[in-house]
Amino acid sequence: MAVKIEKWIVAQKKHKLSDRHVAMARELGLNPDKLGKIDNHEQETWKAPLPQFIERIYFKRFKREEPVTVRSLKEIIADDKAKKEKKKREKDKRSKNDALPDDGNRETENPPKPLSLSAKLKQLNEKPKVKVRLEGGESPDSILSKEAHIFDEAFDFYEKESVTFSELGFILKKIHPRYKSCRYGCKTLGTIYEKLGKYNIN
Repeated sequence: MAVKIEKWIVAQKKHKLSDRHVAMARELGLNPDKLGKIDNHEQETWKAPLPQFIERIYFKRFKREEPVTVRSLKEIIADDKAKKEKKKREKDKRSKNDALPDDGNRETENPPKPLSLSAKLKQLNEKPKVKVRLEGGESPDSILSKEAHIFDEAFDFYEKESVTFSELGFILKKIHPRYKSCRYGCKTLGTIYEKLGKYNIN
């Protein structure tokens, strides 16, 4: 491919062809080395000049006056070079990833970006509010048992190992607007999490 392009560069300069005429000649499949046999209208006056000859046979074959897209040979070479470099980078990247141990640390093409706090809050506000149906006369402990998932969801929201009670309280009010610690027979949020028995309270 590169050799043929270089031949067309020589032919374009030698026969003084425009980018348009070169594009037409290449689409016609003309041989750049043999254009000299055609471009001799000065010796054989009955022949048309090379550009006109190319235009005539191009229109005869394709029923249009010029290619849909005309690019210079320099642009074509630059594009080919860019494509080769891109393929090389992708190949090197694949080789690098294949060499890594399969421990979940491989590079990914488009790693997901973590959501910001405001984005997560927006998602939370769009979710339906928690509604739990309670039977009459239920004890605070039974209510806590039914609604324990609310407190788990509040903790998981922050996606970190340590969360303050003020952060938890803020999200709990978003998840469950009716949340109050006394609802579960507790004075503080910390007491509720202690009752759940699966969190380390510091």
